[in-house]
Amino acid sequence: MRGTYPVATQKADAAVKRPNFRSLMTFRLHMVARFSEGISEDYYRKHLGLSLPECRVIGITASYGSVSFKQVAADAHLEKSYASRVVSSLVDRGLIEKLANPADSRSVLLQLTESGRMIHEQTYALALRLNEVLQAPFTRAQVDAFTAFLTTLDQQLKRVSGVVEDVSALGAMPRLEMVSGGDREGRPAEETLPLDRDFARRLHDLLGQYLASTP
Repeated sequence: MRGTYPVATQKADAAVKRPNFRSLMTFRLHMVARFSEGISEDYYRKHLGLSLPECRVIGITASYGSVSFKQVAADAHLEKSYASRVVSSLVDRGLIEKLANPADSRSVLLQLTESGRMIHEQTYALALRLNEVLQAPFTRAQVDAFTAFLTTLDQQLKRVSGVVEDVSALGAMPRLEMVSGGDREGRPAEETLPLDRDFARRLHDLLGQYLASTP
């Protein structure tokens, strides 16, 4: 019948099976982490007037009693220059004090002041409440299983942190199966596109740019 074509030919010659980052665990972790940090940032600023990194530094310092700046920066996953600004802000606000380090005269120890300890108690109470709200839809068993998963994932990330810099160290690269082209009768032809190192790095850079631009 005039104007009627097979469904396969009504679309652009053939469907292309493209890689979908949204289905990858790493992509979803990044998205959830960004969303969680945004909520926490607003939450602590509203109730305490503190940023999320400031709350983390307070919590980490409290857990040690007294601790080196280097340890705090490492535990909070903050660059040293940024961690220094966060600590300086807390010192200026009278929440943290610097002490001489008897083990290393070139460094100092950080310790909460009396006001800092009061803020830490408030921060911890708020954190418990936020966790209760986020865990509300889940059973205790689900929360425990997820926590165990995060612990194992954290250990695995630390194990591979020095390996992923070298793509070849990860073994054979995966191959992307693409369906493209097709013969004149509408039958798709399959071809395999190797995912080489340069392409993998470009994908990594594009993903990083996307994550950085996502509000």
